[in-house]
Amino acid sequence: MKKVYIIALLTISSLALSQEKNVSVEKSVFNIQTGFVGFWANNELKLAKSIVLRSEIGIEPIWLVGDGTVWHPNFRLEPRYYYNLEKRVEKGYPINNNSGNFFGIALNYRPDAVVFSNNKDLKTIESISFVPKWGIRRNFGNHFNYEAGFGFGFRHEFKYKNYGEFDIHLRIGYTF
Repeated sequence: MKKVYIIALLTISSLALSQEKNVSVEKSVFNIQTGFVGFWANNELKLAKSIVLRSEIGIEPIWLVGDGTVWHPNFRLEPRYYYNLEKRVEKGYPINNNSGNFFGIALNYRPDAVVFSNNKDLKTIESISFVPKWGIRRNFGNHFNYEAGFGFGFRHEFKYKNYGEFDIHLRIGYTF
């Protein structure tokens, strides 16, 4: 009888250890998202057990009081560290499609290009920004997700000055 208990204990502990090893971000996740302002397509590529590299292209507006609106492209690279995946699995919450809390460092490039404007004389300002941020990503259904995050960082406009930049986002999307 002792042998049966020992075998059962070893089996249960080996299953528990094997489940811990399987807690990881997805190999590759492709999304389209929209928020209050803008549209984005992105991919999260697994680099390590809890780290992804998010590459993203989007169209975002700039509102100029009295002059109109300019829609411009934004290119982003953002390494993300999903820090609570094991805790979510322990509590029985899903982690599919990288559902979890994350820390990221967003590197944005906004070229001097206009996609659409209601004033043909308006131009955009070429800039780069570096923004550490915190956020959450959750899924509902098999393919839908929402994401919220915020951060504060540094923005450099090539023709002008350097600024502080807030990055606050709330998006809903679809995962392929």
